[in-house]
Amino acid sequence: MIKIDYNLTSYEDFFRHIAKCLKLKISENVITLTPDKGTGYIKYVNLMNGLQLLMYNYTTVQDIIYHRKQSEKDFYVLRLDDFTGVDGVSKSSLFFGNTTQEWFYMASANTYLRQINVIFSKKWLEDYFSDEETGEILNSYVSLKTPFVVYELMDAEYKRLMNEAIQTQIDRQFEPMVLQNRTALILERFFSRVYKGIENENSTIKISSRELRSIKQVETELLKDFSQQPPAIAQLARIAAMSPSKLKILFKEVFGLPVNQYYQRHRMNKAKAMLLSKKYSVREASNELGFSSVSSFNKAFYKIFDELPAEIAVSLK
Repeated sequence: MIKIDYNLTSYEDFFRHIAKCLKLKISENVITLTPDKGTGYIKYVNLMNGLQLLMYNYTTVQDIIYHRKQSEKDFYVLRLDDFTGVDGVSKSSLFFGNTTQEWFYMASANTYLRQINVIFSKKWLEDYFSDEETGEILNSYVSLKTPFVVYELMDAEYKRLMNEAIQTQIDRQFEPMVLQNRTALILERFFSRVYKGIENENSTIKISSRELRSIKQVETELLKDFSQQPPAIAQLARIAAMSPSKLKILFKEVFGLPVNQYYQRHRMNKAKAMLLSKKYSVREASNELGFSSVSSFNKAFYKIFDELPAEIAVSLK
């Protein structure tokens, strides 16, 4: 298994980091896999409008874990992902997340993977929405919701756009124009669907900028130290300078989960990251995260991931 750790927000730098980790050469912004690594390629593209793309079209002979660590730089990533396993079953998904969060992606051995990744800054997104009638609503919604990951199945239209973008590597005709156009259409489709979701839910968040700063401050305090019990609601309410009942309502409105559930989800994400790093045993992770016993750690982990910590540890051996 190959593990690639990074917190880069430049895909050009990340692309070179991948080449170094895989011990492969770059030629014309393309990494071509050698037979000992697999077949296919990874391609970096710098589009004219300031967007950066990473395109994967490969089958590897080893599992590769991509581990994005938290970054202080506020960038967004949109990923279209299509893979076919050794059983011939294909799965496609869309992912949207923020680089200030930690996440993992596993490219399994002998699995044919096709993927398009788009990265853009918060400033780029604000400019993108600036001339849109619904831009202010969308920008507020995205900035509030990005502590969560958007993960959904990819529909036929996304697949068509993805296929046409990847096809340019084969015929190369009008490649820059096609990639620019298809990427813009993918972004347009994604954010249009986000806006429709807001309309359908009738859930435009009504919260003042001062209240939002207070809720963000509460989140920081809540996730500061997983080795200790989380602060009580009353203590968090004092930090936010609002009543406990109002804090609970606004916190769920902003982050989509009650305070304790939000804390536990991030605590378990930290646990999974520790196990995947192979630096911690199940017991060590349990102790580090303040659980009274391995049994209680197992129950909490299984509730979030539908598998036991030991199953993660065994799969990495």
